[in-house]
Amino acid sequence: MNLKTEKFSEGVIIEVQEPRVDMSSAKNFKLEMEAILKDQPELVILNLTDVEYFDSSALGTLVNLSRSVKSYGGEIRLCSLNQSLRTLLKLSKLELMFKIFDNVEAAKE
Repeated sequence: MNLKTEKFSEGVIIEVQEPRVDMSSAKNFKLEMEAILKDQPELVILNLTDVEYFDSSALGTLVNLSRSVKSYGGEIRLCSLNQSLRTLLKLSKLELMFKIFDNVEAAKE
């Protein structure tokens, strides 16, 4: 899993540099995200510019990570989703769980 991280004053921006997050990569996604989140950043911005596809295992991982971050008072924000990912989140009702932004700059505000 290729994740690029950038810390900023309120937390961390994590850019997922993979076209697909699916059953074969969801475990690595989870492990790498947990390593990044061990410092308990207040705000986690997940930049999904390069992601074209999430499957149900990736969504499950995202939900579990969100619960973990919320348990210590943090928040995960999603940004730069393509139309397919936006539709998937809407259909799965996960758009209610996450704040979704058009780009990183908007998510930081």
